[in-house]
Amino acid sequence: MSTALFPFVLATACALVLLSAFRGLSLALRRQNRKADRTGLKTTHPELLDENGFITSEELLVVHFCGFDGNTFSANA
Repeated sequence: MSTALFPFVLATACALVLLSAFRGLSLALRRQNRKADRTGLKTTHPELLDENGFITSEELLVVHFCGFDGNTFSANA
């Protein structure tokens, strides 16, 4: 008896997982379509501001963490 119900239970579980995934994707797309910031204000990272509160013009250090070229990380100025 339990072996006869197994395909139906498995199909139901797979359908629920797929529906949940589609629901999650639709919620994420709806959030992404919002144009405004979540606070409604323009926000800037404090690290990008100088002592007067303006965006800095100095060179920034960029670090890429990827292993495509065999290195674990690379730093560029």
